[in-house]
Amino acid sequence: MQLLEMLSAQAGFVNSEVIPWVLRLVMMGLGLSLTMADFKRVIIFPKAATIGLVAQLVGLPLVAFILGMAFNAPPAIAVGLVILAACPSGATANAYTFASRADVPLCVTLSAITSVITVFTIPFLINLALRTFSLEGQMAQLPILNMLINLMTFTLIPLILGMLIRYFYSAFSEKAVEPIRKVVLYVMMLVLLLGIVSSYDVLLENYKTVAILVVTMNLVTMAMGFGLAKLFKLPLTQVITITFEVGVQNLALSFAITFNILQRPDLAVAGLVYAVVMPATALGFVSLARRLIAKENANSTATSK
Repeated sequence: MQLLEMLSAQAGFVNSEVIPWVLRLVMMGLGLSLTMADFKRVIIFPKAATIGLVAQLVGLPLVAFILGMAFNAPPAIAVGLVILAACPSGATANAYTFASRADVPLCVTLSAITSVITVFTIPFLINLALRTFSLEGQMAQLPILNMLINLMTFTLIPLILGMLIRYFYSAFSEKAVEPIRKVVLYVMMLVLLLGIVSSYDVLLENYKTVAILVVTMNLVTMAMGFGLAKLFKLPLTQVITITFEVGVQNLALSFAITFNILQRPDLAVAGLVYAVVMPATALGFVSLARRLIAKENANSTATSK
């Protein structure tokens, strides 16, 4: 236990000082892969983009609030779940979409737009969660303006900087995107391990409750994305893309909020457990998605003959 306490002190420094730069690197990497055409693609795919955005910006937080109340989760766990849901999509969703051979341009477009919009929705949702789950007695209401400024420095400014680099140095940008993705992946694995260490006592105390809650949220949100896309009869590749966009959250952003902006490691517990659960469900869906796309392609080929 003494070793864990020593590591926890070191992890606190990484969580407060390193995670914000990891998030900035993630957002700059996303910016390096974007052009203005990616934002204009909403006009090209209005139905798919609208479904994806509504599911992420409205459906995800709603599911988190409902599950937090239905499971009667401890306030810190419930608020942490809302924070996780308030941080939709991200580079991870793009990677799973690419691996599935689904609609990568749509995925990139949705990630870019939600990265801009959530800067303004996250403070509102966190304050609502603090009131709903009665955590405001333990934690003062957030100053909205300060949080907006922090989120802009973590997300919007690096995103815009990445896009400017892409515009002026396109050849360099194309070479830099993949190394940045690899660096971010390894650093996020380290951050995850240190996050678990820094919150080990809360994790041990609430693991069973959190695990059931997080697994339920992960499966429900993926099913929601898939079901909505199928309901509106989108092409299969877009159905798969929206499933990942809704079901895979931006862990770097949620960790930056809990560890750095709020400085409350206990609110990161839901995100830490989610980071363990999500890859298993996402990879399982990658396998299913590839089979579905292969089957559809085979049927199309047979029909055209």
